Amino acid sequence: MKTILIISGQETTGAAKGNYNRGLARAARDFLAPHFTILTTDVEDSYDPQTEIEKFKQADAVIYQYPVFWFTVPSRLKHYIDQVYAYDVFFGQPEARYGSGGLMDGKKVMLSTTWNAPSDAFNDTTAFFEGLSVEEALLPMRKTHTYCGFTELPHFSVHDIVVNPDFEADRARLEDHLQAVFNL
Repeated sequence: MKTILIISGQETTGAAKGNYNRGLARAARDFLAPHFTILTTDVEDSYDPQTEIEKFKQADAVIYQYPVFWFTVPSRLKHYIDQVYAYDVFFGQPEARYGSGGLMDGKKVMLSTTWNAPSDAFNDTTAFFEGLSVEEALLPMRKTHTYCGFTELPHFSVHDIVVNPDFEADRARLEDHLQAVFNL
C-alpha cells in the first residue's frame, strides 16, 4: 500500500463547527504522511468530481473522517458521493448477482466517525441503538463501499464529543488505531 486518500466530511452548520473532524483528519494525515503518499479532500471546499475520481484511482485506501448527523453522513458528504461515485468507474452492471458490480476491487476503506452518542448507547439491547454495534449503525455507508468493491478496514469511532470532548485522547487513540491497521 502506497497511497491513502483522506476525506474530511464534516459540515459546518449551526452548533457544529467541524473543528473536531478537521482536526482528526489532519492528525491522520500527519501521522500517516511519513509512510505513505497522502491525498486529501475536504468536502466543504470546492472540488472537481473528475479530479476526485483520479484521487480514488490513485489511492490504495480511503479514510473517511466525518460526524454522524441524524444517524447518517452529513449532507455535503452525501452530495460528494453522489457527484463522484460515477457509473463505470466505481460500479457497473453486476456480473452474477446484485452488489457484485463493484469496480474498486483491491481498494480498502476505513470509516472514522464522531458521535454525540456515548459509547454505552451501543451493544446494549436496553439502550438507544437496541443492541446495534457502531459497525451495524454505519451499515448504509459500509454497504455503499462494499457495493463499489472496497474491502473494509477496521473502523474507528469517537463518542460523546459534545458533552465530553477530549481531542488529545481521541487523537492518540486514532494514531494507535492507524498504527495497528496499517502495520506501522
